[in-house]
Amino acid sequence: MLKGLGDLGNIMRLQKEFKNIQKKLKNSEAIGETADGSVKVTVNGEYRVADIAIAQELISAGDKKKIEKAIIFAFNMAVDNMKEIAAQEMAKLTGGMNIPGLSDMLK
Repeated sequence: MLKGLGDLGNIMRLQKEFKNIQKKLKNSEAIGETADGSVKVTVNGEYRVADIAIAQELISAGDKKKIEKAIIFAFNMAVDNMKEIAAQEMAKLTGGMNIPGLSDMLK
């Protein structure tokens, strides 16, 4: 009758570990930057911009379109880097198993 309680304990342990990962990721940051380093964007674990740094040389050049493209590129790279960090943390929890939808819960 109580045979399934072991599974319940494992589920509760995994749930606790999952919450710890969410907390850790919330406090994490990832950086994306252009190839020449002229723009750096930092995002946090909630995929919100924490910082943007633009080199004075790029600003002085006055090429608005180039600056906009550089910011977009760096931001997207930072988000991709944060997703990779989240995937690595989830792999620790799942032992590398790909559980559909689990990583989506971290977004």
